[in-house]
Amino acid sequence: MSVREEKRDIVIVGAGVGGICAALASARLRRSVLLIEGMKEIGGTGVHSAVSLICSFRDHNGRTINNGIHRELFPQAYGNGKGIFDTEETVPTYDEKELKERYLSLLRAEPLITVWTDHRVTGVMTDGESIVRITVESGGGEPVSVSGGVYLDATADGNLSAMAGASFQIGREEDGKLQSATVTFKMTGFDPSKLLNPRIATWGGIRSLRQELTVHFKQMKEEGGTRNPRPSVLCFPYPDGRGILFNSTAVTNVDPTSPESVANGMKEGTEQAFQLIEAVKRHPAFARSSVEFIAPKLGVREGRRIVGDYVLTAEDCLGARKFEDMVAACAYSLDIHDPLGGGATLVKIGAPGYYHIPYRSLIAKGLKNLLLSSRCISGTHEAHSSYRVMSGVSAIGEAAGTAAALAVWAKADDVRHVPASRIRYVLQAGGQFVEGDVERVTLR
Repeated sequence: MSVREEKRDIVIVGAGVGGICAALASARLRRSVLLIEGMKEIGGTGVHSAVSLICSFRDHNGRTINNGIHRELFPQAYGNGKGIFDTEETVPTYDEKELKERYLSLLRAEPLITVWTDHRVTGVMTDGESIVRITVESGGGEPVSVSGGVYLDATADGNLSAMAGASFQIGREEDGKLQSATVTFKMTGFDPSKLLNPRIATWGGIRSLRQELTVHFKQMKEEGGTRNPRPSVLCFPYPDGRGILFNSTAVTNVDPTSPESVANGMKEGTEQAFQLIEAVKRHPAFARSSVEFIAPKLGVREGRRIVGDYVLTAEDCLGARKFEDMVAACAYSLDIHDPLGGGATLVKIGAPGYYHIPYRSLIAKGLKNLLLSSRCISGTHEAHSSYRVMSGVSAIGEAAGTAAALAVWAKADDVRHVPASRIRYVLQAGGQFVEGDVERVTLR
């Protein structure tokens, strides 16, 4: 029986923020794109394991260092203070339903993008140096053979790269343990007038709320009413101020490459969520509140990190290092959620408050036509804790998609032959923040 064949200039696996930004960047450079997603809906962690917060994309002086497609996804955040976390400054947040609709709208506007949801990569054929084709299957459908000029791994856990034989690391160096996972949930119908600071949309208000709720959470822990190892409550307001997103459960020992481990983690996280809801309802302001949803997908913070031509380190991030092959920048702190289940440790980036992400960290070592387009780029456990958020991954995805389009345009047999200066020129022309020399290019 013959297998149906599909061919595109660029094939992207994973339709979270990294894959979507890569697809948009490539299609806007007039390259045909196939975007493949294993779930029934696009959106990735930002939609299906929502955290509400729009993580920092500004340096210490408030200068924007991600002004690309990220701005199209979160326009509200760009007129929202300077990101200095002042007591009266509004907390930059988003609504996951609105984000999903924005994703869909942007993708539909690009006729060169084809989106396949509920499709999984079941096979990867290589010639030792390049991916030749992949096999894709849908639920109940016949397998399809897909080939492309350049492939992008936009999966959170580096699934495509691992199947192609790329080397990878997982967990922290000393024991292989990964950051704790979480199940988030949204509560509405609370009474702000019963809070010490009812202005929960501000940093001062949400910090005050966390302190008030932590009192009840700690009381429950002392009573033995929860297994949640976190020391305090973490939550963020929705943009309208009428909902609160709780990102405050902690599930340890989750291996995202094992479906059984993820399923067990989701069960444990959901139980912790119900326990925390009970503790929150002890506060008078939440006595009559309700749960609008519990996230349908486990929020996994860390998975495989594919070994690339350069491994980004904590020292690079904290030292605000600049690279000659810079194609993206990140301003978010190192944010490690304790693999043993404690709280999170945040360490700010050194002055001026951001670091470069080099093109070499987006190239899977030993493969010529595979680029990394999500949090699975080449970096250490500590560095990964910074660029893993949507502000960082969107910039990574846009850079990878741009590089892929340039490689196809130039008929390059190795993505390494695309100069970073050329990638920066195209990114800069689209409004993105770049630093370094640029090489003019005119695409046909």
